Amino acid sequence: MDHEAASRAVWVADRTIARLCATSYVQQVFPGAVRLWGTDSEPIEPDELDAVWRVPGDDGERLLVVTALAGEYELPRRRLPYGTTVVGGTRDYLRYAVERLREHGQNDLAGAIEREMYADRLWYFELAAVVTVVNGESRVEDVRARQYDISDASLLRALLAAIRAGDRSAIEKLRQPFGENLLKALVDAYPSLDTWPQRAHLVRAVSGHHGPMVTPVMAAILDIPDDAGGSDDSDMAREVRAIALSVLEAGGSAERFMRYYEDDEAAAAAIARHRAG
Repeated sequence: MDHEAASRAVWVADRTIARLCATSYVQQVFPGAVRLWGTDSEPIEPDELDAVWRVPGDDGERLLVVTALAGEYELPRRRLPYGTTVVGGTRDYLRYAVERLREHGQNDLAGAIEREMYADRLWYFELAAVVTVVNGESRVEDVRARQYDISDASLLRALLAAIRAGDRSAIEKLRQPFGENLLKALVDAYPSLDTWPQRAHLVRAVSGHHGPMVTPVMAAILDIPDDAGGSDDSDMAREVRAIALSVLEAGGSAERFMRYYEDDEAAAAAIARHRAG
């Protein structure tokens, strides 16, 4: 057996150990758990998630997503087509895994995971089997559990730090569909921001959302000075006004955004109409 084949055989064996141990852990810690996705040994497609379980909790049933580890079967990494790498244990990786499930016809499961994540109810665990080799035989000594932090609170801290630092790249990376509670927390943070660029970055972060919850922020940003972005971000005011007007008038229409972004007179007239009530 050549080196590559031997390495593959070790990886497959470790994958089986990891999944068997993860299954045993879940069944012991969460009696009554029902597996919705994954197997103990056979490869699954897509393979971004080792298992998804429905488990009982104090406040009703929850979904538990599992990344199983052992030996050479390590934390997964996936390189996206546009160059970004997502790593297991993160919210970005879960979003990628959800889309992969949809690509393979698992729409109901993908939607359930997504809803639980945006409701800040999803449990995401790393279950790592501690394996020792004795006389050429693998022996599992323990299973170490770690709950990944994919909470709204963690994402909110990261977003507000990026907004206050004016880190547009980080903001864009963190921007995603937000659950109602997280969206409200971002909107509520708007008055605490000290500068127009910070307020503009928050509007950029929540762009794509519309409805009564974001209306106050969108209305407030219309007062942004033309030069708020300085020479480094000269289109800032034009862009966020267009975002705001498209939300206030048309529920976030991309066509309306482009109209107001490209036509200053149309944007000015729309702002006047909004202020006149």
